Amino acid sequence: MSYTYYYKKSNMLHGSLLNIMGTGLDALMIGKEEVVSSVWDAIVLEIKRLHHMLNRFDTSSEISYINNNACIYPVKVSDELWRILLDTGRYHQQTLGYFDITLSDYTRLYFDKENHSVFFDGYRISLDLGGYAKGYALKKIQEIFLDSDIRQALVNFGNSSVLAVGSHPHGKSWNIGVEHPFQPKVQLKIFELSGNSLSTSGNTSQHKNHIIDPHSGVFISEKKMVSVVSTNCIDAEVLTTALMVADSESVGKIQANFPGAASYTFNLQ
Repeated sequence: MSYTYYYKKSNMLHGSLLNIMGTGLDALMIGKEEVVSSVWDAIVLEIKRLHHMLNRFDTSSEISYINNNACIYPVKVSDELWRILLDTGRYHQQTLGYFDITLSDYTRLYFDKENHSVFFDGYRISLDLGGYAKGYALKKIQEIFLDSDIRQALVNFGNSSVLAVGSHPHGKSWNIGVEHPFQPKVQLKIFELSGNSLSTSGNTSQHKNHIIDPHSGVFISEKKMVSVVSTNCIDAEVLTTALMVADSESVGKIQANFPGAASYTFNLQ
């Protein structure tokens, strides 16, 4: 379900899309009503399309079909999902294996580059794009903004992933605060975003022990949060997950592979 409201005095449209990719999406766009309304419609169509391709909890999605059958026979995938899977392999290498879409053993995932098919070596392997999909969706929205010449916009995807285009009408940036999840009145940091994205992962009072270390198979219970700012929406999304689980020796090596990203770790103990 989606709804919009246009604020004529500020030329601002607020669009909200509920129950999509396991969460919700809100967007603010500055521009003429007919233009931003059309852009919002394009965003809704695109995000619904991605939901039906990438959401493993949607039984009709392409990723679900792969998870249900790739342990039996090689499954041919669409061109777009093939590019995504190859991209996740690159991120697996750049994060020293801490970003792993199998959440367990990436070496048991086989790619047939000639036929564009994937095969699982075992019944317990499945694909989870949860640490990638929202970043990819924001990148697609960013492309829509560029095509439509939208120069001021803010997109909040699930209160964890943010895309900022241009600036707030009354400022030089879009200022996004990250609150302490266990002390609601305490603000950990205010990020001044413009032409970049912010992603945050961590254990909160509502979402505990939901991030798994693919090397050990153990859920991370440490009370901390990681935020990453980058001009690349997918880099930010992937890095927050990887840096949440990486050991202290690996963190610096991973960060060196993403020189354009800035990461912030908040100890919540």
